[in-house]
Amino acid sequence: MFKENTLSEICSPRFIVQINDSFIFWFERSNQYLVVSKTINDLLGLFFETTNKSSFLTACIDQNISLEEAHTIYDDIHKLIKQANTSADQNSASVLIPKIATPIVIKQYLLKTSSVIINYGTLELEKFIHPQWAHALTKKKNCDHTTTFDVFKVQDHNFLFVNKKYIKHYHANESHVLAGQINLQIINALYAKEESDWMATFHASTVCNDQEAIMIIGASGNGKSTLSAVLMASGIDVLADDFTPLLAENKEVYRFPSGISVKVGAFNMLKELYPDFEEYPLDVSTSKNVPIRYIPPIKNLESGTSHLPCKKIVYVHYNPTAISSMEKISTARILETLITESWLSPLTSNVELFLDWIKDLQCYELIYSDNEMAVSKFNELFGS
Repeated sequence: MFKENTLSEICSPRFIVQINDSFIFWFERSNQYLVVSKTINDLLGLFFETTNKSSFLTACIDQNISLEEAHTIYDDIHKLIKQANTSADQNSASVLIPKIATPIVIKQYLLKTSSVIINYGTLELEKFIHPQWAHALTKKKNCDHTTTFDVFKVQDHNFLFVNKKYIKHYHANESHVLAGQINLQIINALYAKEESDWMATFHASTVCNDQEAIMIIGASGNGKSTLSAVLMASGIDVLADDFTPLLAENKEVYRFPSGISVKVGAFNMLKELYPDFEEYPLDVSTSKNVPIRYIPPIKNLESGTSHLPCKKIVYVHYNPTAISSMEKISTARILETLITESWLSPLTSNVELFLDWIKDLQCYELIYSDNEMAVSKFNELFGS
């Protein structure tokens, strides 16, 4: 059950939920999460229960904590809670909303029976967004539904409009945030949803069979997308690469039919798995400045299921010198990566659903150097 605090307690978290030996705090003002141990939870509880620093110090001394240590604990907690209550609005800059710019490049993408037209205002934006959708290029005129995006740059900001309606703008150095917003608007168009309908969008890849999905997370460079490509070559369906949306209504993850991005370090290995690999367009990652290719998904919105329940998450780490292994790990370890690298809805109702969803997760860590072993372990997970 959730412990809910009243809004009058300005600094306290709105929700606290316990999962095994860890506690997850959610702060409404900033939409920030904290994952802490039982020891830290007890100290935070003491902080919120006492009325001032003096009473906190007294309470610590009563628990055999030295006065010097109690001072340090109080200052650290005060700083932590202050940060947790500070809103970090990515879109707060006051900028005059311009008229939609004339596009330099126009591309149309067919996604099932609907299409997305993106009017690119600069070649840099086209180079940044287009490659992951190149496999879906079309010139089809009679689509069931067409959504038009305008993305362009004015001075130091990139602007996004959908069907002539202003959505958001971002500083030019926040291209990753812009990409996330474009992806969000694409799934809104695909599934006739709005931002408030989504519980979260995760920086994660997701694979599936016809009954369930398994999410793959990991630090940048740990081989999430490469593993997804390996699994797809073995016959496992890739539901989403690097962007996995989770709907609030049914708590299920949805297909995001972009290409799978793989970096140059995996090219030689993937040539053996994909006979047409060298025919895929060669691009350069705008964030890493390394050569990449996008592998088209084998299944799309017409041939594959659109959404599935997801109760398993695997943290992956490719290590060519390691002995491959998979073991169960705590949800807290997964959340350290999942929360920090994802968009999580700020709506209270969606937060409650998210906290309820993570309570039932089964979490694993896969360290692998052997592709066959990795494929075998995922097949076992689907069968368990």
